[in-house]
Amino acid sequence: MDVVKEEFQDGVYAITLNRPEKRNAMDLELLNAFCHALRNAQERKASVVVIRGSGHSFSAGGDLGEVGRSPGRIDSMADALHRGIKLIRKMDAIVIAVIEGLAAGAGVGLAMACDLSVAERKAVMNVGYRRIGLTPEAGGSFFLPRIVGAKKFNEFYLFSRNIDMKEAEERGLVNFVWDEAELEGNLRNMIAELTALPMETVPQFKHLVNTSIYGGLDLHLDRERFSVSQLGNKEQFRTRLDKRLREK
Repeated sequence: MDVVKEEFQDGVYAITLNRPEKRNAMDLELLNAFCHALRNAQERKASVVVIRGSGHSFSAGGDLGEVGRSPGRIDSMADALHRGIKLIRKMDAIVIAVIEGLAAGAGVGLAMACDLSVAERKAVMNVGYRRIGLTPEAGGSFFLPRIVGAKKFNEFYLFSRNIDMKEAEERGLVNFVWDEAELEGNLRNMIAELTALPMETVPQFKHLVNTSIYGGLDLHLDRERFSVSQLGNKEQFRTRLDKRLREK
């Protein structure tokens, strides 16, 4: 089974994280395949890239079982994930995250890196990292404070509570929230509306946004990777992770 599915039609490149039995938790295989899919979309000059998860869930974040495989695994996973985040920001296409079910940890960072995010009304977000004794990565500590402000970001991280889509829309984490029955139709209509306008502006628009709002992203991702790698190699994290995995 392909851990990432790809489909290209009428200028729209659909990338689907495909580990439904794990709620699309990200292991190293999935992350590398995801980066490959993003490069394919860029090479094929997609106008719009849609990122979503299979099995009615966006992504539960990093695969904890994968993290526990070896002391250096978390660093390799963060490196692959951050390559994907950089590709999203630098590619010429409009990138849309479609959030269904759960978006947790790295899944939240991934959605925030996209140009637009839409969500199914019953979806839930959770920054989540503190629950397992890690700091954010996937740009979570970069994009979120810029979107919601420092105090609200601190709240989301320190309490690691669920965020429903009413709050997510109010705080600017998602652009549109739709009922499940109308999600696919509204998504198609939104893409049609976006692509009906001049598309040659998009690469320069994204460059301006990256310069004005997201300057310093690459360096910050390196700092996030260093932090999770340091914490992930501490004995207290390994003990906590082993306990959590036994409870599942």
